[in-house]
Amino acid sequence: MRLLSIISAAAIAVVALAATPDAFAQRGRNNQSTTAVAINYQRVLAESALGRDIQAKLGQVRQQIGTEAQALQPEGQAIEQEGQRLQTALRNRSPEQIRNDPAAQAFAQRQQQFQARASALQGDFECTQVLTLREFDRLVSPVVRSVMEARGAGIVLDSASAQLVLPEFDITTAVIQQLDQNQATRTANVTRQPVAQCTQQAPAQAPPAQ
Repeated sequence: MRLLSIISAAAIAVVALAATPDAFAQRGRNNQSTTAVAINYQRVLAESALGRDIQAKLGQVRQQIGTEAQALQPEGQAIEQEGQRLQTALRNRSPEQIRNDPAAQAFAQRQQQFQARASALQGDFECTQVLTLREFDRLVSPVVRSVMEARGAGIVLDSASAQLVLPEFDITTAVIQQLDQNQATRTANVTRQPVAQCTQQAPAQAPPAQ
């Protein structure tokens, strides 16, 4: 599934979470080394109710944007034809004359506006995807932490970045089961977001105290 591979690439990351003091104390009594567990985030996206819900809703957004992109095609073809006509009409003009030609200026403005609209559609989907993955992380991380601490582990790794993971250290199935058992973690809020939502500048941080 192409959509799954796209969002998996963005979602998959190495997660290091500190266990609670009680968990550390319990682990310290049993084993002096730090235990690590692994999770396959691609499986979580593919198999959990939450992951399937996200894929379905992102697919709907992508379809909506695709329909809007198709609606732009006639205008794009008209712009291409106009560009060819102008190129023929102005072929004997100097670059400066072309820049000062009213028809050429109007065409350049029209082309720029069209490209901005097309780019905004792609940006809307990418922004929606990014914000949806943040929601995915918000819902999944507490469950991952809970399972991790129940296993007495202090680190959780993405299994895609691990060379070898023994089955007993893989918490993927446990995380999926806990997500599916809680109605609050079976679905995600996925709505189309404008690209401007993701390009707004973050507030400037105060310089560190000297």
